[in-house]
Amino acid sequence: MRVTNKLNFTTSLNNNIGGQNALYKIMQQLSSGLKIQNSYEDASVYIDNTRLEYELKTIEQVKEATSRAQELTKNSMSALEDMIGQLEKFKVKMTAAASDGNSQTSREAIANELKRIKESILRLANTSINGQYLFSGTQVANKPFDSLGNYFGDKNYLNVVTGSGTQSRYNVSGWDLFYKADNDYKKQITTNVSFYDNRYDLNQNPDQTKYLNSESKWQDLIGQNYVNDKGLDIDADFIYEDSRLDFPPSTLYVQGTRPDGTSFKSALLVGKDDTIEDVMETIGALYGNTSTSKVVDVSINDSGQIQITDLKQGNNQLDFHAVAYTPQTETTQELKGLIEFANANGLSMEDLTNQAMQEAMAAANANGDITKIPDSVTFQPVDAAGNGIVDANGNPVLVTLNLHRTDFIKSNMTDTDGNAANGADYDNVYFERNGNNVRANVSQVIKGSNEYATDTTKLSEVMAKDSLNGTTLTLQVNSKGGNTYEVAIDLENSMVSYVDAAGATISFPIMHTDPTTLNSGVVTPSNDITYKQINDIIGLFASDRMPTANINPVAGQVTQADYEAYQGLLNDSKSSVEVVMDYKGRISVTDKLSTGTNIEISLRDSSSGQFPQPPYNATANTQDGPNFSFSANNALVIDEPNVDMVRDLDAMIDSVLKGNMRADSESTDPRNTGMQGALERLEHLEDHLRKLNTTIGAYHNDIENVNTRALFLNVNVQSIKRDVIDADYAECYMNLMQTQMAYQSSLKASTTLMQLSLLNYM
Repeated sequence: MRVTNKLNFTTSLNNNIGGQNALYKIMQQLSSGLKIQNSYEDASVYIDNTRLEYELKTIEQVKEATSRAQELTKNSMSALEDMIGQLEKFKVKMTAAASDGNSQTSREAIANELKRIKESILRLANTSINGQYLFSGTQVANKPFDSLGNYFGDKNYLNVVTGSGTQSRYNVSGWDLFYKADNDYKKQITTNVSFYDNRYDLNQNPDQTKYLNSESKWQDLIGQNYVNDKGLDIDADFIYEDSRLDFPPSTLYVQGTRPDGTSFKSALLVGKDDTIEDVMETIGALYGNTSTSKVVDVSINDSGQIQITDLKQGNNQLDFHAVAYTPQTETTQELKGLIEFANANGLSMEDLTNQAMQEAMAAANANGDITKIPDSVTFQPVDAAGNGIVDANGNPVLVTLNLHRTDFIKSNMTDTDGNAANGADYDNVYFERNGNNVRANVSQVIKGSNEYATDTTKLSEVMAKDSLNGTTLTLQVNSKGGNTYEVAIDLENSMVSYVDAAGATISFPIMHTDPTTLNSGVVTPSNDITYKQINDIIGLFASDRMPTANINPVAGQVTQADYEAYQGLLNDSKSSVEVVMDYKGRISVTDKLSTGTNIEISLRDSSSGQFPQPPYNATANTQDGPNFSFSANNALVIDEPNVDMVRDLDAMIDSVLKGNMRADSESTDPRNTGMQGALERLEHLEDHLRKLNTTIGAYHNDIENVNTRALFLNVNVQSIKRDVIDADYAECYMNLMQTQMAYQSSLKASTTLMQLSLLNYM
């Protein structure tokens, strides 16, 4: 009996406690609105709720971050739209400046307005919101541009987290803004020498000035320059069939870089009756044009200048240079006598031109170098049998001819002999000097990608040929200390050599750190030589810190002592001279200890001036061009895929100040493409900004969509979370009623049992 009573008591107590706990739980659910208060109450509910809480926090972060990103994109779009508006104003002013009738005073006024517009564009590019610059890339604390347009940000993008493992861009870097290439644009280049109808003596008859067109004949270009005294009669000597003269053909030398990055050099004869169109078709064929396809378009503009357009968008390799030489007599009578002499001896005028050019090459000891062609030659003509022509007394007949040079391109450069560069000079010129900086003018472009070379770029990535075999660069330096060096950089064998003041040849290898020892050197293989290594060599000579004793590698290894000595010289040179690749892939030399440097640098492929040797004919004699070109008297760039916003605008303003309508070889800045070129370039710059505005607009829309989606997701997840964790009040009340009834019943039963006595059991 005691056992039964105890059991009843325990059971009743347990039922009471269970009822109390059940009531407490339900009351907690009713008061908190949650199904559970602790994780152990229901692991499944707890896990689901925790996951949804994380999702909600993530969504809140996305909403907050995308809201901030939206503000930046809105401000960026506003700044870009203002820039586009400023460029449109700039274009209107440029169009007004290009109109006829503007005086120098009015052009200066327009130029001042253009300067203010350019400054406004720079201010917009330096826009900052809440202390963050819009166009600094990821370096938002740094002001991106200085007054010269130099960029101090980076090329990176800001990204906003849009979800688990996903990001979206929301800015445009300053690099993209002012420098990034537009791969839907074509490179277009031009000569700056205008071709006139020179059959008239334009000094005596300036009113007869007329530009040539595609239908003009080559003899129209040479005109009075067939004779030195300019005494030719335009009708009798050029036009009338019964009296027109058999003028000698000209030798045309052409070199350049094709769209695919390969280079060429060519020589051919251009006859008096060949048209400018014929010449342009020949030039096109040198670049790869055929009867069924074209890779370039060659034309002549309204100012009589040759323009070449790469027909493939995004290419940035195209280059061009040409010069022509024409035999010239002193007088018209001498020319007529020369023609009679040729006819009498069975010679054509082509024969005389070839023999004159052969003598010119031999007299100059040029080995095909057209930059050394003399102004005149004296030679003994050779007949068809190869015998020198003699007079009636058996004495050699000597012919003296001037060689009139027809330039296509002129620049205010200095050639490596210290003379003003002429139309025959190509890359045998010194780098351009400005203050304490000396800079090349030819960008080094990586074949295939069309990106600009950097210090780490290998020369083999840029070279025009298939290898560096046989390639030697000639470096001429007038150093900071006033010394002159001529250096041979043998790229095939990775060796550098020069002759010192005592006449001894000093050589040392192009080397890098041995990765196995870290304290000695290894000769760099030809195909691994970088632009930094070439720049280091330039710096050594520019600072007079080059090795003064031979460094002789053994089996490609450089001893620790020699390597450390070389590194010491490099460090010394860098303390006074800095040589790097600039933002457009050009070699830039800075004299760090001077505001106006005396350093002069010339770097060229040693074979660049050498052309095929005569005899020539109307079919182009073509050979491979140089592997590299660093600074050149080459064609001017009207437009190209890459932009350089501020400096482009500066050049346009300069063209207004000088009154140049087009590129002008006789202006103070012959490499400026003029106001007509500026208008074409402006179209590109404006389109460039519009595309960036479209890009940032797309970023904005994407982020706005993410923000809106996050808002809806927040609502959805909150709803799901409520289903998972929130208590159902109706259900809770029903459970409460049931539990209360059960609890009350339990209490009543327990009370009844506790009231039983021994008598009840008996």
